[in-house]
Amino acid sequence: MTNTALREQTLADLLPISDSKDYWARAACKGDPNHEAWFPYPSQDFDYARGICAGCPIRRECGDFAARTGQSGVWGGHEYDRGKMIRD
Repeated sequence: MTNTALREQTLADLLPISDSKDYWARAACKGDPNHEAWFPYPSQDFDYARGICAGCPIRRECGDFAARTGQSGVWGGHEYDRGKMIRD
């Protein structure tokens, strides 16, 4: 068993767009303290998260990752529910 199998995987482990683990370090949302903004209720807007995503250098790859891996929440400036984009 590898060390990766023993610990919880991170986005850098899951996203095959770069051999570099530093790729996700470029994400505009990295370290954002407003965690609830990334998982809004259906009746809430997600303007805060969408605004952060707007200038992100990996925005497109982030959305692709969410769709491909069944993520929920705001990814790449769009809201997903189990990998399906529900709000643009």
